[in-house]
Amino acid sequence: MPRTVVTAKDASSIPELLTDAAALATAERWSEAAAAYDRAYRIEPEGALGEEALWGAAESFDHANQYDQALSRYELYAQRAPGTLRGRESMVRATRLLVFMGRFAQAGVYAERLLQQPQPLGDFERIAVMSARALALLERGEEQQASYFIEKARDVVESRQLDAAGRVPRDLAQLYYALGESRRRKAERVVFDPMPANFGAVLEERCQLLLDAQSAYSDSMRAYDAHWSAMAGYRTAELYQRLHRDLLSVRPPPSADTERKRQLFEGAVRTRYAVLLTKAKGMAEHTLAMAERTGESSEWVERTRQALKSIDRGIAEEEAALAKLPYTKADFDAYFAQMDAPATKPVPATGAGAKPTPSR
Repeated sequence: MPRTVVTAKDASSIPELLTDAAALATAERWSEAAAAYDRAYRIEPEGALGEEALWGAAESFDHANQYDQALSRYELYAQRAPGTLRGRESMVRATRLLVFMGRFAQAGVYAERLLQQPQPLGDFERIAVMSARALALLERGEEQQASYFIEKARDVVESRQLDAAGRVPRDLAQLYYALGESRRRKAERVVFDPMPANFGAVLEERCQLLLDAQSAYSDSMRAYDAHWSAMAGYRTAELYQRLHRDLLSVRPPPSADTERKRQLFEGAVRTRYAVLLTKAKGMAEHTLAMAERTGESSEWVERTRQALKSIDRGIAEEEAALAKLPYTKADFDAYFAQMDAPATKPVPATGAGAKPTPSR
């Protein structure tokens, strides 16, 4: 006989409690459904009825966006039924939730276990698990290994033609975010202090990596998921902000051997690369507008808000620094044009037998 729960108002069996909880879930009254499933589980935690109550609670908390509660129940289900299909599904869902919550290291642990299991994963499960593994490895600085899992996941996308034009599934948003993170880290390893002899080529390399990372983050936004869009938007703004910071760290070349030339160099650098802060500001504002429109209020929105304040301070500091220099934008442009000219370009001869001299 199923256990009967007697209250001041009624008496119900565990199957009846589960039926009531399921009705609440069908009506999408997720918080109430979660509480009802949780109650049934507390009363009867053992056996098939306990598993049904636990799974229902996990799913209902998940739908109610109560992620910590959902996670704890998925993890508990995985512990009590590790060899079952639903036990594996609970691990996959726990992995997705942990990535969504930014707990990449813990997600990587589950991902590693899932990749070692003999049962094959579905296409989207493989993408979610491999990108989770990649994000955990990136967090540890193991970029080469992370790239392996990213490319394996991308192979699944390509072979199954899962990335059609338009909106992409959330698992692909996770993958493309991991790809953006990988490219971002590569870009930020390209620095300019000390100033490289082939500065132009190095800058071009950094800019190409930046654009590649931005492209991946943009693909992540194609899921039209406010959370992933906020994460990707913040990172894109950060790309431009950090490039600006690194370029301002460039020291004057040896040819800037007077105070006038050093000031012209400073002004030229600030004038030329101010556009990077403008791009960062535009991306941050776009991300915050999206968050306000969708009601997104995650940590990434707050990070973006703080980044925008920092960008605005940077723009104000740029304007103040330029105002102190006794030169005009035309002076700075002329100085940079001179720097951009080939070092061996000869000055036109002024008389017979005149020898060419370097332009700088």
